Amino acid sequence: MTLSLDKEAAMGTASEEGRAEREARWIAMWGEAIRSCTTAIGLVDLAEMQFIEVSQRAAELLGTTPEAAVGLSYLAVTERPGVAAEAFRMAREGVIDGIQGRRRFRRPDGSTVEMHAAGWVIRSPTGPDLGLWMAYEEAPNTTAEDDVVAAGPWLRTPRAPSGARITLDDRWRMAHGSSDAVSLLGRAPRELAASSILRLVHSDDLASALLAFAQATTGRVLGVRIRMRQDDGAWRTVQAYPTFVDGDGSSSFVLTVAADDEGDAVDFGGGVSELARHLRRVAAQIEAAASLGPMAETAEALGIPATISLSGRQWEIASRLMGGDRVPTIAAEMHLSPSTVRNHLSAIFKKAGVHSQAELLARWRGNAASRSHRPQPVVD
Repeated sequence: MTLSLDKEAAMGTASEEGRAEREARWIAMWGEAIRSCTTAIGLVDLAEMQFIEVSQRAAELLGTTPEAAVGLSYLAVTERPGVAAEAFRMAREGVIDGIQGRRRFRRPDGSTVEMHAAGWVIRSPTGPDLGLWMAYEEAPNTTAEDDVVAAGPWLRTPRAPSGARITLDDRWRMAHGSSDAVSLLGRAPRELAASSILRLVHSDDLASALLAFAQATTGRVLGVRIRMRQDDGAWRTVQAYPTFVDGDGSSSFVLTVAADDEGDAVDFGGGVSELARHLRRVAAQIEAAASLGPMAETAEALGIPATISLSGRQWEIASRLMGGDRVPTIAAEMHLSPSTVRNHLSAIFKKAGVHSQAELLARWRGNAASRSHRPQPVVD
């Protein structure tokens, strides 16, 4: 009996050590990618709400160094720590996968910087879940609202198209490539083997690629246009579709690479602008995902087309209004100012073809009454 218990204990210890090793490799893998980026990007521990790694550019925006940023509390640098803490909680609990919006951050010297920031959860089968944080500066006259994307299959994402398939290990190295990868990437098989994808992707495109990899861990197959280095040093624009491999930890992703239909003559305009464009596309995906749930129900209740061009935030405000919430309550619960809520309501009235809150609610009540008198199906 003692021998059996000792054996079980040893097996349990070995299992814990193996899991700890896989977790360390997972964190090291993403940390290496962050250090390779030339744009503002960071890796965050969702449980501790601290930065694990930040790029040089991210450190500069935060007024620190990459070394000093390690272990820095996200709540200590954001001017909205309560909102951030709630977002971290929902991300940990699997309620949301991503969030984006305007943010103001505090620097150690007392100054502040306003940025457009986006975060996406990196789900890990071996734990812990991490967060990919990206930011860029832009004119401070844009919205400060949040858009979130709910966890789960909200978006109908396309499957990766046919193309060259490359298996990456837990160091971003190409462990295996299909035969057509050689011609598409313009490299000999021996040069592809064990080459890091971080070295082949253009530095200005790497943050966008990492976002696509992070999205893959949450079950979304989304393509990203990136430039990859050829054997002769030239750059070729391709469409890359990463999918996540939930295996034993020795491999992490399968990357499907297809020729870009729009050709190679692409003006990317530098890393910051390309990341900004990609974040705007992510914002559109976030807004679409966040609005899919309440949109159909709210549209039916108001008797307006679901295709009406309300934003995800406006659909939510309309839903809350029909639920009986008043403007101050909506503003407080959505972390908005009352004037912002009223501006949204004005836009909703215009798009819905009414002139006031009373008209909107009257339409809702009228549609509700009409639905209550519809013949109900007979159930045996």
